[in-house]
Amino acid sequence: MRKHILVLPLLAGLAACAASQPQFVASKKSAVELRSIQVRTISADADTAMRGVIETLHDLGYRITRVESDARTVSATRQTTLRMAVVVQPRGPAESTVRANASMIAPGQEAQVDSAEFYQRNFFAPLGATLGRSLASAPADITAPEAPRPVAEINTAREREAAARQQAKAPANTAGASPR
Repeated sequence: MRKHILVLPLLAGLAACAASQPQFVASKKSAVELRSIQVRTISADADTAMRGVIETLHDLGYRITRVESDARTVSATRQTTLRMAVVVQPRGPAESTVRANASMIAPGQEAQVDSAEFYQRNFFAPLGATLGRSLASAPADITAPEAPRPVAEINTAREREAAARQQAKAPANTAGASPR
């Protein structure tokens, strides 16, 4: 009986580690509407725009969680409930397109932000101020970069351990498969 009592807390701890991923709730707006909300053009080369994006996110209280220089993407988190991913795409030697994609995190759910006011007030206006330039709405005929989904930040040792176990399981499941 005593062994069973000792095993229960262990099982409860393991169950807590196996928390499921939050369900992603995409915007109900069309892709064209989202693009007009999330995209701006700026008179700056891509490197300057990328540095401005990182500075702006820092100034707004975000913690940068990932920067991929080659892909020109930045992922950031603020107060563990707001995630932002930004991609910068060059349009010429002195012009770039910036696309931001934000999502709000709630227990068991992650919802895409689709408010024009949110993006303008909470990202594009501060970005313009940081760079000392004005940003323009992107014309409908431009090719905007795909909206990156914000990368989940792993905050705790428990989450890192669970992620490591998931990665360790994935190759093990395909190790026995033979190439065809």
